[in-house]
Order: sequence, then structure tokens, then C-alpha cells
Amino acid sequence: MVLCLTLPVPSVAQEIRGNAKVVSGNQIIVGKRTVRLFGIAAPGLEDICTIRDVKMRCGIVAWSELIKLADGQYLSCDIEKLPPDKPVAAEPPKPEEKPVNAIAADSATTSDPAMKYATCYIGETDLNEALVRSGWAKTVLSQTDRYQVDETDARESKRGLWANSAKSKKKRRKKR
Repeated sequence: MVLCLTLPVPSVAQEIRGNAKVVSGNQIIVGKRTVRLFGIAAPGLEDICTIRDVKMRCGIVAWSELIKLADGQYLSCDIEKLPPDKPVAAEPPKPEEKPVNAIAADSATTSDPAMKYATCYIGETDLNEALVRSGWAKTVLSQTDRYQVDETDARESKRGLWANSAKSKKKRRKKR
């Protein structure tokens, strides 16, 4: 008697590989494809935030942080499928000043349905995670919760966008 088993073949995730050219705080050209970093939202290039009582173009700082991490590096990016019933996080609108907690809260349907969302790696380092951990991007819970721990760490350590948290303001007032 011969027993033949057939096992389902797992689907292979689409992958993009190539050298990175950073476009903004959460958008990269990898090879010839443009991808947005999945599960995170960075301030737009025109966004202005108050960090440690100084108004700055936090979108430029987030872009600069991503340049330090990835520009020119060889990346491997796994294309991610967005949850079908969840909105797509769009580039935050460009107000004169936006509170830190509003950056990741912005979500709308993207105007480019061909845009690919991806988790990108430099070797074994998750680039999306590194940007959230640095404090210059927030997690987008409508896409995934995998970076929530990293955002909490950045917030508690007062890195990046979290440098002006309410607790740090209270401490400064008491010292004065």
C-alpha cells in the first residue's frame, strides 16, 4: 500500500531588493520600485513640530534619520498586504503645526492604489522598527501592532517626536 500525502505549498511573499534612495520619512525607492514603510507613519516633509520647546521641521528630521539608516544601503523588502477593512495611512496633511499625537492618527485612502507597502530590512535589521525606535515615526495600528513596543520604548525614553511629552514639561516646570 502506497500512501501519498499532498501538502499545501505556502505562498511566497513578493520581495523587492536593491539599493535604497530615501524619498521621505517613510517612503523609499528600492531598485526601481517606490515603497512605503508598512505599519509606520512619519511626519510629512513640510510638517512642523515643537520638540523641546523649539519649532522644527520634524518631517525633515525624520527624513534625515531614514537617510542615516538606509540611503544607499542594499535592502530586502517584503511586500505587505494591507488589511482589507482598514484605511490606508496616507502622508499626513501639511499643516503649519501638528501635535505629535496627530501624526500617526491621520489615515485615509491613498490616491495611488499601485503604491506598495513593505517591511524593509538591511541584513536582519527591520528598518521600519528602527525608525519607530528612534522616535521619528509612529506605529499605524490599523495596519499592524508589531511596532507598538518600539513606540512605547521611544516614548518612555523621550526620543524624537516624544521629547516633548507631558512628563518632561512637568519636570522642567518644577526645576525652574
